[in-house]
Formats: sequence, structure tokens, C-alpha cells
Amino acid sequence: MIGPDRPTLDTLRTRVHKDRHREIGNWLARRLGRPSAVYGTWLAVRLGVSAHQVTLGALAVAIASALAIGTGSRAGFVVGVGLAYMAFWLDHVDGQVARWRGTSSLDGVYFDYLMHHVIALTQGFALGYGLAAKTGDLRWAIAGFAIALGWTFLGLHNDCRYKAAFQRLKCEARSFRVDGGSGGRPAPPVGWPRSGRGRWTWPLYKICEPHVILLGLAVLASFATFAPVVWLASWRIGMLGMAALAPTLAFGRAARSVLRGSAEDEFARWFRPIEVGSDTGHDDGQVRDPGATRPTARSR
Repeated sequence: MIGPDRPTLDTLRTRVHKDRHREIGNWLARRLGRPSAVYGTWLAVRLGVSAHQVTLGALAVAIASALAIGTGSRAGFVVGVGLAYMAFWLDHVDGQVARWRGTSSLDGVYFDYLMHHVIALTQGFALGYGLAAKTGDLRWAIAGFAIALGWTFLGLHNDCRYKAAFQRLKCEARSFRVDGGSGGRPAPPVGWPRSGRGRWTWPLYKICEPHVILLGLAVLASFATFAPVVWLASWRIGMLGMAALAPTLAFGRAARSVLRGSAEDEFARWFRPIEVGSDTGHDDGQVRDPGATRPTARSR
């Protein structure tokens, strides 16, 4: 009989994947990260490695990736990109280990998000510092700082909004029920918008997403291996474009959110106040929607 610490691959596949893991999320995660992470989960479970330890390993590998890219050498760049993919892979293993062991927790989610921000910060700066080391032009390090700032800012956009919502919940004297809204579970991509501002901004935001960056780094690593001149020229062009794009998108998204009141709007769509009985001062077991004429039964 197979014990809980020696599961088969088939047994793992039935328990460690989220619903619709082949449909939601980015292409690299759906086709590469999640399916192949089962093998790492299989090994981690047998070795008795916890999900937190896997996340720590992913963080260490990501930092090693940044250090390798920061050397500015061809070999360092190729090794650094390979390590970046390993960190991406381990980032899927940790969640599967947690689901298998039943140890999923907010602390694990917090650690995972923290790792993502560290990766954005170190990877962005390493690309600029490495090019500065390669060319002797320190201005590339400034470009790397701009990229690191932009990528990190884009990642913090939602985190800061949710922190603001949580502060509201802590300060309110009334109770709320979660009613859904944007920012919930990922949905299948709707594709490139055909009209409006989105037809211009959508591809620009996609370029800054981690999985697209990884794919771009893989192309650069192949150039570094087979066409060094093309590698260096492409690295320069990519740095110039991303140094201008990432901070512009980050600050633009933040400004748009503040001007449109997006945090307040999302909070209103996510959370609905549970009104209390006017006579007793206690919850009367009903939820009243301000837009409804009669109270509705509380969902459970």
C-alpha cells in the first residue's frame, strides 16, 4: 500500500492541481510549470521537504539567477536564465506540496507573494547591472533600477489596494459578506481588446508580465549561446524599451486607479455590509441589499 509520504505520480495529479489548472493562468504555467511541477512535488514529498522550504529554495535560486546575470558574461547570462526558469518551476512545486500535505495557509501565500516581489526587484536590476558590467557604461545600471522599480510597482499595485481594503475592514464596526468582484480567481483570458484604450495598453502590460519576460530571456539566452553580437544588441534594445515602458505603465496604472477611485469601487463590489436589527442591535440573520426592495437570505 502506498503511504502518504510515498504517493504515485497519478495519485499526486488527482490531488495537487487546482480546478481548471489547464485553463486558467498564463501559457507557461498551464503548459510547462504546473504539469512538470508534479515531478518536483513527488521528490519533495519523499524527502520530507515542506512547502515553506520549497518556497525558500525558489527564492534562493532566483537570487542566484540575478547574481549570475549580473556578472555580464555570456555564460553567466545563460546560467542565470536557466536558474530563473528553475525558480519559476519551484514556485509551482511549493503550492502542490502544500495541497498534498494539507498545509495551505495565509502564511504560505504571504511568503509566496513576497518572493515574487523580490524576484521582480533583483531580476530587473541584475539585467541593467549585468549590461553595465559587460559594456563598462554605468548608465545601464540606472536603466536596470528603472526596470526593477517598474516591475515591482506593477506587482505592488494590487497588493497595496488589498491592504487598503483590509484596513477598512479592520476599522469598520459592522460586518461584511464577500459578494465577489474583480480580483477573484483568474478567468480564461479574453484576448486582445478590439476597441478603446485597451487595444494599445493590453499588449504593453503583457510584455511586463513575468512569464513573457521569461520567454524573452530564453530568446536572449539562445542568442548568447549561438550569436553573441545579436545577443548584446538585443540586450541593449530590450533594456532601453523596458526601462521606458515598465515605470510608465506602473505609475500610469497607479494614477488611473487613484483618479477613478478603483479601490473604493472594488471594495464596494467585493464586500456588502450585513445590517443589524434596529431594535436588538444584533444580526437579524438577513442581508439587505441597498438596491433591493426586500431583504434576501444570507448566503452560507
